[in-house]
This record gives sequence, C-alpha cells and structure tokens, in this order.
Amino acid sequence: MGWTAATGSLDAGAFLLGGILYSWQFPHFNALSWGLREDYSRGGYCMMSVTHPALCRRVALRHCLALIGLSTAAPILDVTTWTFPAISLPINLYISYLGFRFYTDADRKSSRKLFFCSLWHLPLLLLLMLTCKQPPGGKCDKGEPQS
Repeated sequence: MGWTAATGSLDAGAFLLGGILYSWQFPHFNALSWGLREDYSRGGYCMMSVTHPALCRRVALRHCLALIGLSTAAPILDVTTWTFPAISLPINLYISYLGFRFYTDADRKSSRKLFFCSLWHLPLLLLLMLTCKQPPGGKCDKGEPQS
C-alpha cells in the first residue's frame, strides 16, 4: 500500500516490497510463536507451532531463503541497482542460517535467535534497498542530462 500510495502506480516495486514483507513475517512470527507454544497450547489456541511443529520450522526456513531470491529479483525488476543483492546477501544468509538452525535444532534458543535477528533484519534490508534504489525514470547515462 505504501509503495502504491507514494508512486501512484501498482508496479513491480509494489509487488516486490509486498513479497519481502510477506516472506519476512514467517521467520519472525513462527520463531516468536515457538517460544510461546506451551502457553498457546494451554490456552487452546491452534497455532502452527502447536499443531504442526515441523511445518512451523520448515515454513520459517523456506521464507528466510525466499528473502535471498526476492533481493536478487529487485535489480531484475529495475527497483534497485545490482549493488543491493550483493550488499544484502550477508544479512540474508545470516537470517537463513538462523532459520536453518531453528529448523534443525527445534529449541527455544534457536527460535529466540531467529526472532531477534528478524527485528533488525527487516529495517536494515529496507534501508539497504532504499540506498540502492534505481534513480527516477530508470538508468541514466552519465553524459546526458536526465529530463
């Protein structure tokens, strides 16, 4: 919504940003719900961490990996420069590593690490995306003024 409100159009950037926010939420909330699953179970809440624990971990890992793909898609869609996938790769690999640890270890410690990583990952990823954005109107030649 924010992209569309700011640009006045529903273009590739809107879908890319929506995809990043969509994929980010799964490691964030699945890791959070893992640490609270005993409480959810006692309260009778049907959370994935209670009803399908393996699926909870698998979905978190899958969406951590999707963040790498989405970051790589940004310059293909002319939303960012090719610098973005390169400089976002370390933080995307780190959250994916923590997602893998959560998937394999299935414990409170790994879920907490993934959750706390997700708190700084999204703002940093969006900041990197902003600093690597394509100039208005796409690429410009250095020799010609942009109209």
